[in-house]
Amino acid sequence: MAKDLDVVVHSTLLGEAMQGVGVAALVADERGQYIAVNDAACALTGYSRRALTGFRAGELAADDASRRIYEHVMQGKKLRGKKLVRRKDGGLAECRYWGMPTTVASLPYFVLLLWPSSSAKRSSPTI
Repeated sequence: MAKDLDVVVHSTLLGEAMQGVGVAALVADERGQYIAVNDAACALTGYSRRALTGFRAGELAADDASRRIYEHVMQGKKLRGKKLVRRKDGGLAECRYWGMPTTVASLPYFVLLLWPSSSAKRSSPTI
């Protein structure tokens, strides 16, 4: 029960902390469930925050390689590159990404930062 409460508190704090990041940010727990997303993630995908937190990591990916990013990151790997994200309207968004594991109060999380490839003149976002 205490762990569930920790996850609720963390998701609220993580969600608020990510609002000013300037890129789409999604955080998944150790089961792969998105627990926090920011407004930029909603704008990029076309989904509401409530809908996005109903997805598991990899479910928005448009190809198998993108779906496997979560598995690699939860094994402790930091990844970056390009991936296709499936939008609510059925369209695809080509994005650059950073995926990295982190911990908050001893609980493991997966952080995914996304930004459209076409809008990025540099290879990384300004955070």
